[in-house]
Amino acid sequence: METQELTPLYLRNKLREHKVVLLFHGMMSQDVLKVIADDLKHKSHDQVIAKRLFGIVIEMAQNIHHYSRQLQYSELEDKEVGVGTIVIRENNTHFFIESGNMVDKLQEKYLLEKCNRINTLDGDGLRDYYLEQRRQPQRSEVSANIGLIDMARKSEQALKVEMISIDDTLTFFALSVSVKKQH
Repeated sequence: METQELTPLYLRNKLREHKVVLLFHGMMSQDVLKVIADDLKHKSHDQVIAKRLFGIVIEMAQNIHHYSRQLQYSELEDKEVGVGTIVIRENNTHFFIESGNMVDKLQEKYLLEKCNRINTLDGDGLRDYYLEQRRQPQRSEVSANIGLIDMARKSEQALKVEMISIDDTLTFFALSVSVKKQH
């Protein structure tokens, strides 16, 4: 790679080429969520679509905040919070909201099974599964289920999941959700 490729102009052009409208990597603290939320309000002229984007990004960020195994201390929250990546890209017809973070290797099978189950359900099935999960006693895995179900409901598209093994204890969990620009 040539040195000129590392310039801010080169990086900005690459992001434009791939139609990246938002990219964040780091600690998912409450103040970061507010900045992302404010930015998302201007991504779509359609308020229904803007709300869907906002809801999906918040769910992804909360999953990273609570479940990422890569942690960083937040002075504002006075605790360690999850670190991860959120990207929003677009083409002529869709927004693509993608997230990635480290999870325990032991969660890999569980997350894949949950996403696969969610992907088999239609709109009514998702609503029923969501309500069923809401009635469960509060546990962290139930909260994660509700977030995944909610993303599928808002996007009206299947969840795309990729697991990349890092070592004996960690897996990189990549999640992608798309939203049509017109409803």
